[in-house]
Amino acid sequence: MNKEMQTSQWEHYFNSLKTILKNKPNIDIDLIQKAFYFAGDAHSSQYRRSGEPYIMHPTAVAKIVAEQGLGIESIIAALLHDTVEDTKVTLQDIVDTFGEDVGFLVDSLSHFDNTLNKTDKRDVQTLRKILFSMSKDFRTVYIKIADRLHNMSTLKHMPPEKQIQKATETQEIYIGLAKNLNLWEWKTDLENYCLKYLDPKKYKNYNTKIKIANKKDEKINDIVKILQDTLNSDYILSVIPHKYSVKEVAQKFPRENSFIDINNTYFIEVVSKEDKAYHNLRTLHQKFKSFDTRFKDYISKPKENGYNALHTTIFSTFGLIDIKIKNEDSFANSQKHNQEQWVEKILIREKNLKDDDTFHNSVVNEVLSKSIKVYSSFGEEIRIPKNSTTLDFLLLLYGKKGLLVNDLYIEDTTVGLDFVLSHKDIIEVNFLSEKRAIRLEWFEMLTSYEAKQVLIDELGGEQNFDSLFKGYEEFKPWMKIFQISNLEYIYINFEKHLPKNKYTTFEDVLIALGKNLITIKEVLLLIIPLNIFRKTPRSEVFKFALLINNTPSPKISVLFKILECNLKEYLPIYIQDDYYIAIYEDSLKVKYYFKNLENLISSIEAIKTDISQDLQIRYIL
Repeated sequence: MNKEMQTSQWEHYFNSLKTILKNKPNIDIDLIQKAFYFAGDAHSSQYRRSGEPYIMHPTAVAKIVAEQGLGIESIIAALLHDTVEDTKVTLQDIVDTFGEDVGFLVDSLSHFDNTLNKTDKRDVQTLRKILFSMSKDFRTVYIKIADRLHNMSTLKHMPPEKQIQKATETQEIYIGLAKNLNLWEWKTDLENYCLKYLDPKKYKNYNTKIKIANKKDEKINDIVKILQDTLNSDYILSVIPHKYSVKEVAQKFPRENSFIDINNTYFIEVVSKEDKAYHNLRTLHQKFKSFDTRFKDYISKPKENGYNALHTTIFSTFGLIDIKIKNEDSFANSQKHNQEQWVEKILIREKNLKDDDTFHNSVVNEVLSKSIKVYSSFGEEIRIPKNSTTLDFLLLLYGKKGLLVNDLYIEDTTVGLDFVLSHKDIIEVNFLSEKRAIRLEWFEMLTSYEAKQVLIDELGGEQNFDSLFKGYEEFKPWMKIFQISNLEYIYINFEKHLPKNKYTTFEDVLIALGKNLITIKEVLLLIIPLNIFRKTPRSEVFKFALLINNTPSPKISVLFKILECNLKEYLPIYIQDDYYIAIYEDSLKVKYYFKNLENLISSIEAIKTDISQDLQIRYIL
């Protein structure tokens, strides 16, 4: 096929884009056409799984971007977004032809894998790149979501396993991105595609009902007309119906046999001039009875993502109608607010969370997922990630002051620091005059990255935090040996034996161990008093029995020699005959006497070093 014939086959793709662009002011159509043919030439030998020329895809992405109102550089970047990744075109070619801004956007969009599955390290690096690029230029993520939106619309051409994989990734990442950027139409479409492939039975059931309901679309037009006639035209810019996603309708009507009418599948958006949203709300409530329990004022108290509007539900001759009333600048203001918040959240995670799984989970569960609203008993309100604990609440609301906590109550019931909060919980806090000591287990209670940072800062920084857990990992095997079930047992029984001039808490000891400032033997000698063992009065020595389980048969004789050697070395001669080593099918039991704990620890260290770190060794009386 010659180039002219191929180019003519592309023409209708560009014409569909041009139809959208003709109503856009200050758009250089010629430059966009140049980018279109540049991309078409680059992808000329490539085809989609549907069999269509590849240029169809970047053109569709550019149309989505243009309809959203993004500028010429974003439209051009959308057309070129796969050229550097999938063709012989270089980034320098893009910069030379279309400028550095377009080059930056294309570079940010290049080298994205097809998946964002957290089990694949490279895929999490892709997520890092998306979000880090977004912190520099938000247009990157708009184009990336538009790219995913079009790919989801053509997912039927992919194998079933790919469909599920793509839908899962979209649900986990892209729906959260769209929602947090207040891209509600995109969010609705993405939710529909995800439900279609992840729960096809539910999707088919509800989508069929919605299609039947939507045959009465003249009813929605009548509703819009009534609202337009009711509201003062001087105070409104538009009254527009919007569809709920199939998932949202299913959530509103969880019973599968529910009857769904057209007013259940739409909400009406009223865009007010200047700041006339409250005036328009009052006018509606004077004309129609409102369903008071559904009223939400997100203008006086915006959502965490900056979204601000008035939500109301009115009774009409058509049934209940959901209405969202916005001021004309609310979208721009909420996006600006959210972009500022996201830049801060993303940059701090990008900088500090080096582990890919931790980074992925923090972004998905904290930045992109739905939050809950909780209150202090003084009326202080805070939004926190779902599954947050009372400790998250304390540190996010009060910072370091949260460490002064004494008691916590919810509905007059005492709760612990690990209590998982629910939406609209009210937490009563009683404070102490002195801070509590930070405990290692607190870090496991936290959901929020920001709350964890408060603890890390109070601990003395990231180095101390890393050393704390490094020391704990070294200490854990010895907890099993001495049958110490948890750290609380140490706090109650052993922490009081610490030399206060060096260590205030056992966590201080673990940090020192993690930094190699103290040995494990010194740690054990610090915290374990000798009277934990039975004393033998006649000799002032201590009886000890060691049980070694799961011993491989070939190592029995080697282990026996090590034990015998150590026992002879450490036992007083006059009671040397009183020790024994009993050998069972898969374990050994040794009993002997010792004059100091150091000898005992040395024996165990020798066994674990020379035989196996995996041996199950424990002290028994």
